[in-house]
Amino acid sequence: MPPTDNTNPTIETEAEELTLTEKLIRFYRYYYKEDTGTLAQRYPNEQRSLEISYGDLHQALPDVAEDWLSEPDQMREYAEEALRQYDLPADVSLSRAHVRLVELQDEHTYYPGGFSPTQIHEEQPYVGITGEIVASSDVDPRVTETAFECQRCGTMTYIPQTDSGFQEPHECQGCERQGPFHVNFDQSNFIDSQKLRLSEPPEVAGGEGQTIDVYVEDDLAGTVTAGDRVTINGRLCLEQRTSGNAKKSTFEPYLKGHSIEIHDSDRTSIEVTPEERQEINAIVDGEYGDPLEVAAGSIAPGVFGEQYDPHKRAIVLAVVGGEWAEGKDGSVERGSINVLLVGDPSTGKSALINQAQSNSPRSVGVSGKGAREAGITASAVRDDFSDGEWTLKAGAFVKANGGIVRIDELDDMPSDVRAAMLEPMANGKINVSKAGINAELQTRVGVIAAANPKYGRFDPFEPVVEQVDLGSTLISRFDLGFTVTETDDVETVYEVAHNIVGRREHKKRLDVAPGTVDPEETDKYDPPVESDLLRKWLALASEQPSPVIEQEGLQERIAEEFADFKTKHMDEDAPVPATWRDLEAQMRLAEAAAKLEFSETIEERHVRTALSLTMRSMRDFGMNEDGEFDADVRESGTSKPQRDNITTIEDIVQELCQESDENETTVEDVLDVAEDQGIDRAKAEKYIRKIKEEIGSMYEPSDGRLKWLGRA
Repeated sequence: MPPTDNTNPTIETEAEELTLTEKLIRFYRYYYKEDTGTLAQRYPNEQRSLEISYGDLHQALPDVAEDWLSEPDQMREYAEEALRQYDLPADVSLSRAHVRLVELQDEHTYYPGGFSPTQIHEEQPYVGITGEIVASSDVDPRVTETAFECQRCGTMTYIPQTDSGFQEPHECQGCERQGPFHVNFDQSNFIDSQKLRLSEPPEVAGGEGQTIDVYVEDDLAGTVTAGDRVTINGRLCLEQRTSGNAKKSTFEPYLKGHSIEIHDSDRTSIEVTPEERQEINAIVDGEYGDPLEVAAGSIAPGVFGEQYDPHKRAIVLAVVGGEWAEGKDGSVERGSINVLLVGDPSTGKSALINQAQSNSPRSVGVSGKGAREAGITASAVRDDFSDGEWTLKAGAFVKANGGIVRIDELDDMPSDVRAAMLEPMANGKINVSKAGINAELQTRVGVIAAANPKYGRFDPFEPVVEQVDLGSTLISRFDLGFTVTETDDVETVYEVAHNIVGRREHKKRLDVAPGTVDPEETDKYDPPVESDLLRKWLALASEQPSPVIEQEGLQERIAEEFADFKTKHMDEDAPVPATWRDLEAQMRLAEAAAKLEFSETIEERHVRTALSLTMRSMRDFGMNEDGEFDADVRESGTSKPQRDNITTIEDIVQELCQESDENETTVEDVLDVAEDQGIDRAKAEKYIRKIKEEIGSMYEPSDGRLKWLGRA
C-alpha cells in the first residue's frame, strides 16, 4: 500500500543519486513492505509474483513508470533484480519471483482491435487489453533452458530457449564434436505456458468482435478460462504472417502477457455521466410515471398495442434480473429470469427480443436455425489458434455470463442443442469434459426466446404446449411464457394500422425537416427513454445490491397467498394449479422490479407486479382444455384431464384384450367404447397414438389392431 503521508511524494526527488535498482528497493520499502513480506512467506509454492500498481509507481518514480511503457522487458528485469536484493530474512530467496505491473491508466488500456498496432509497437508497447476470454489452450510445459548431454563424452551444454524456436548446440563444449546430443530433461528448466484468445466483449463489438492472441507463462498460466472478463497487461509484439513457406509483408499483433486482472465476470462496466445519472434518478423516482411502465414503453415502441404490455414488462425485468443467492452450504438459488414468446407469424416477437438484446448491457444473439451445441455452451476444438492441439472455446451462454442470451426461432433449433440448454439455464454453469479438457464455466444468463407454433398459427381451443414443438422439459425452464397472437378487436386493428403508418412518416420527417415535426407527434411516437439511456439505466439496475423484504408481514403474506392458490382445490379431483417453480419465479421478478427502482427493499407493489406477470403466463401456458390452471401442462406436456383420459383408454384396451382369445382388440372397438364414456373420438385417436409412441403400454401388431402389454 502507498504511504499515507506526503513527506516523500517521489523517491526520485529524495535521492536522485541512487541507482535504478536502489530506487526500486526503496519503492518496495515505502509502498509494498507488507506485500513483499507476504510474498516472502508464501514463495514459491503459494505465490510467485509481486503485483505493483502503475499509479503507485508513477507517483513514486514517474520516469520509471514512463520507461516501463516503452521498455517493459528491460524495466521488469530491473524490478525483479531489486526484489532479489530487497532486505529479507537470510533463509529467504526470491530468485525467480516476478514483478507484475497492473492497473494501467485508461489511456493505455484498449479493447482488442481498438488501437494501432504499429504505433503502440513503436512508441509504448506495454499496454493493457480488456476483453473476454473466448478460447484457451491447455497449460503445457515450456523449456526455458535445455540441457544437452553429449553422447560421446557426457559433457552437459546448457542452451537458453526463446519464443523464436528451439535452439540446439552447434558443438560439444567438452569434445568439440557436433554431437550427437541427448536432451537431459532432469537438468533442463521448464515453466508452464498457455495461449489465450481475447475478444471484444459482445456489448462492445455488437457481434463476434475482433480478437488478439495472448501468451502467458509460469503462475499466470491456468488462472483464467473461457468466458472470463479480464484485462491482460503486457508487451505488444508482431509476428510475420506466412502462406505455406512464403513470408508475407503483413504482421499479426499478439501480446506477451505480463499480468492479468480478473474482473467480476457477471458485471459489465457502463460509463454514465453525472447528467445521465441525474436523469435516470428522476425516472426511478417516478417523475415520468411508474418506472417499469416507462421502461416497458421504451422497449420496441414500434410493436404497438396494450396486448404487448406484459411481454415488454417481462423483458425489462429479465434484462435487470434477480439475485443469485449462495448459501454457506454451497447451494445456489437462480437469479436469472427466462422469458419465452410464442406466437403467430408477423406479430412482433423477433422485434421484441431483438430490442431486449440491444438494450441489455451484456448479451449474445443466437438463431435457432443452424445452431450447434458447441456454439451454445462450449467446445473443445482444434484450429489454427492451438496449432492442432485441443483448446476450450466459449459458446453463447458462456460469453453472455451476467447478461442475456437472445434466441430467435427456438422451434427450429435442433433437439440436441435445445437439450444442451437445460443445464446452463437451470444451474447457471456448465461442466465441460471433452478431449481431455475438464472445466466448469459460469452461465448465469437470462434467456429471452421466441418460437412459432408448429402448425403455423395458434388454435385457440388447444393448450399452447401441444402446439409448440419444444418439449415440456425446456418449457418448464422458462419463468414466463406468453402467447403473441393476432388481435380480433376491430378498434385495435385500426389503431395499429394508423400507428405503423404514422410512425414511419414521423421518422422520415425527423430526418428531412426536424423543425416541422409536431411536438405532440414526438410525444406519441418517440420512446419515453432513448435507447442509450435505457441501456445505462438497466445496467445500473442490474448492479444494484440484492433487495430484501423488510415490510412487516409481507414475507408471510407472499407465502400464504401462494399456498392458498396452490391448495385451493387440493381436496377435489382437480389439477394442481402451480408448482414451487412459479413461486421462485415470482420472487425473482419481485427482486428485479425493486432493482429497477434502485430500491433496497422489496415492496408490496413489486410483489404485485411479479404476481400479475406470473398469473398472465400461467393463463397463456398453464391452462388445460377445461379452462383450469394446470401446472402439469407445462411440467410434463400432459394435462390432468388428458392423463385421466389416457388412463381410461388404457383401461378400455386392457379390458377388451382380456375378453379376447387372441389378447387383441380393434382400434374401432376402443374408439366406440371411449365415445360411450364421453371421450371425443378424434381426441381418443390422439391418445392411442401417444400411448403407443410414448407410454408403450400397448402396441399395434397389425393395421387397425391393438395388443395390451401392461403398465410399467
